[in-house]
Amino acid sequence: MIIKPLQVFEQTYLPIDHQGFTRRHWVTLGNYNDQHGGRYFSLTPSGVRFNQYVGVIQVDNLTIEILPKIGKTEKDENKSKWQKILIDMLRECRWMQVYANEKAALRFKPNSILEAYLELFILECEKILREGLVKKYRTLGENCLALKGKLVFARQIQMNLIHQERFYTNHTIFDRENIFNRILLKALKIIPNLSQSPFLKDRVGNLLLAFPELEDVSVTNNTFERLIYDRKTTRYKEALEIAAMLLLNYRPDISQGRNHVLAILFDMNDLWEEYIYRQLSKNKPQNWSIRPQNKKHFWYLEGSNSYKTIRPDILIQKQQDGVTTSIILDTKWKLPQNNIPDDADLKQMFVYNEYWESNHAVLFYPKAEYDDAPLFNNGCYKQKSHHCGIMKMSVLNKNNTTLDKTLGKRLHKFLELELLK
Repeated sequence: MIIKPLQVFEQTYLPIDHQGFTRRHWVTLGNYNDQHGGRYFSLTPSGVRFNQYVGVIQVDNLTIEILPKIGKTEKDENKSKWQKILIDMLRECRWMQVYANEKAALRFKPNSILEAYLELFILECEKILREGLVKKYRTLGENCLALKGKLVFARQIQMNLIHQERFYTNHTIFDRENIFNRILLKALKIIPNLSQSPFLKDRVGNLLLAFPELEDVSVTNNTFERLIYDRKTTRYKEALEIAAMLLLNYRPDISQGRNHVLAILFDMNDLWEEYIYRQLSKNKPQNWSIRPQNKKHFWYLEGSNSYKTIRPDILIQKQQDGVTTSIILDTKWKLPQNNIPDDADLKQMFVYNEYWESNHAVLFYPKAEYDDAPLFNNGCYKQKSHHCGIMKMSVLNKNNTTLDKTLGKRLHKFLELELLK
């Protein structure tokens, strides 16, 4: 039986014994969270409280989806809408790769965010198999009945003193036994433990039958960092990115023999920043430059290598008639109480204006309801040389049903007319 994912919003509380979330799940999540410094959520004696991370956590047979908090005011039946919005944001930010020509091949309507990732991974593996698994040269040392390659004298004496008809050699072979294929196979083998979909399991079963027998590989972050792609292996890149996400975040519980944890989680602040940056970068005017995380040194300890830097989320500069006009955008995935920013955020904006000689620094917040133009309040005394404003802009389209993918175009227009004139 396929169990429907348990959907919650970020910054909310999930009690034990609610919709299939048991104390056993709670204990397993606690162990996982301890291994990651308590960064993803916090545990209470009777449940778990999620923070700003969104995505999916699977504990044994229970899938928990954490959706953006801007949807907290929505009714429960609209959680599926915010699930789709989250998936669309991940795709727009290229954190969930999918191309237009591949969308037609997505025959499976995912039951969860996790299954959407699994579907993309399976699709990439099927494509790689159709094109043929890459072969590479490797050196193999073994006993042979014929002399080939280089004879290893020390091993020959050790192993073949009696069997003089044999030769221990190091020789080169050309086959599919390489790190790229091993990683794909290892990721495919864990999918039956993660997915409850018979459709996905059937496709994985066919892939496993088509793969040759390969040696197992132990993977770490360094495994993926050391991968060197060439013209033959570039096509593996997207499949390996998802494989890394699955393998590095998968924690089987060896002692229990049944529980496992897989967490694919994203900081909503980072996702919101990336989405706004990519929307602004689309079809930007030629005389604009848009730079994310532009860094400057702010403080250093004399006589040492210790220093502090500051970096606004997005720096926009317009060149016209030899004059540069700058705007700082600092994205905040939260709703300011009574439209009043935090003191720390305002001080941060003041420093950004000073260091980048900017005319405007803008705290950029999300809102749920659509408006043609962003809501903007300059928020500063007019006699000051620069201003710090707050801006709110909807993540939804005109119908308030799907992700607004024209946000950048409307934001361009507003900035051009109001702040970059």
